[in-house]
Amino acid sequence: MLFRSSNAMPRREAQDIASTFSAEIKAYTDKVVAAGHDRPKLVGFLANDDKAAVMYARWTEKACTRDGICYELRHVEKHALEAAVIEANTDPSVHGIMVYYPCFGGAIDDYLQDVISLEKDVEGLNHRYRYALYHNIRTLAEHNGKKCVLPCTPLAVAKILSALGMFEENAPVGRQLKGRTVRSEERRVG
Repeated sequence: MLFRSSNAMPRREAQDIASTFSAEIKAYTDKVVAAGHDRPKLVGFLANDDKAAVMYARWTEKACTRDGICYELRHVEKHALEAAVIEANTDPSVHGIMVYYPCFGGAIDDYLQDVISLEKDVEGLNHRYRYALYHNIRTLAEHNGKKCVLPCTPLAVAKILSALGMFEENAPVGRQLKGRTVRSEERRVG
């Protein structure tokens, strides 16, 4: 994906920006292992045959491998998904959970997002995180100040705009992009 601004900002590859964050994650996971702990393990649940979801699962595996995170893709029937997520919620070897949507669509998928425990939701789709996002709450007081997990796409866009010098992080909420025009060009794979 390429990003540029209408203010004659030079074109930059998103991967160049993402590599900084990837290196931080890799360093952290290596530090965890060096301290004698298991590598963090992310479990992805695929309960559909949606081609985009399958591709997303492949990309997740590639990123986890690169960053030193164990990744396990579990294929489940969609009617068994709730039970599988609940089981992963209680499995101490599982540190993160994500579900590749759509499964049922609509309200049932919304419900499934809330089945994932707050502690293991890596996508920020649990109701508590969504509430925090829309109310600009960045930490959870009831969880000892734990940072909120934000959905990856808007977070990535904000990080890219910041790296391009376009997102004024110190400006009031809603004014960080004042006077800016942003265009994103996406290359399709496949």
